[in-house]
Amino acid sequence: MRVKIYYCVEHGSGAVIPRHHVAPYSVCEDIDVVELEYVRNVLPAQTLSQLLKRGEVSVSDLEVVEKLSGKKVENSYIKLIIVSE
Repeated sequence: MRVKIYYCVEHGSGAVIPRHHVAPYSVCEDIDVVELEYVRNVLPAQTLSQLLKRGEVSVSDLEVVEKLSGKKVENSYIKLIIVSE
């Protein structure tokens, strides 16, 4: 089983609009496709369980983000998706 890794950074709109809420948006970069065993050694048990159950999971723990992407930026997260290859 393989897992696709996306590195995402959340951005705000920066615009202040009275009586309107502008939701933040994320820009994601395709990082890699790795074997499940590689991810298993990095993720906490509960997060791994969620990945296996749902087929995808987002992780915002900066330590895990850095281990899987090599980047450590505030407001960033990793999106993991199980792919069949």
